[in-house]
Amino acid sequence: MMKFKIVKINGYKIKEVDLFLRKLNKWQADGKSKTIATKLQRVKFSLTNKKGYDPKEVDDYLDSLLNPKALNPNTLSNAGIELDYAKDQVLTPAPTITSKRLRELSPPLVEEIGYEKAEVDKFLNLIADTLQLFEESTHEEIQKIKADQYDPDSVTPKLLSADQIRWVLFTVNDEHGYDILAIDAAVNRLSDALEYHWRKSV
Repeated sequence: MMKFKIVKINGYKIKEVDLFLRKLNKWQADGKSKTIATKLQRVKFSLTNKKGYDPKEVDDYLDSLLNPKALNPNTLSNAGIELDYAKDQVLTPAPTITSKRLRELSPPLVEEIGYEKAEVDKFLNLIADTLQLFEESTHEEIQKIKADQYDPDSVTPKLLSADQIRWVLFTVNDEHGYDILAIDAAVNRLSDALEYHWRKSV
């Protein structure tokens, strides 16, 4: 996700902009370049009398994506800014991230706009549970778990998929919460970790 300057008044609503950027990434992943171009030309965001994104920075960024080169599937996905947790809490690509390591991490808190802490904590715990299942189960056990995923009567633990992690949306608080960019970067890396385990279990 992009990091835009925060203004105290008359900024774009953060939730609206973040949601639109996530949709852009999904359309890009699906190869829908025409949809992206159309949406970029038509999108409008609401102004807020609270803290929000600097309209000029957002508009300039979205205008830059209308460049044909920017709509290339190989470039749009790299348009965001990638940040990690603090140096001693780096989430590394799969398969080095483990459930134990994930449970030990403490996401950075900010006093300004950030993600709802309880939602993020709950979701990270669910990811850790899925990682633990992959780590501790045999290949046969994983196949049974995967087969029972869509059985509503099954008591078998559910495995989160990479896409479920990649497209998660958290509530944004105007004051206090987890650092948005750090969590977005962590989510991207964790989705890669889950994708690794799913492919390995085929």
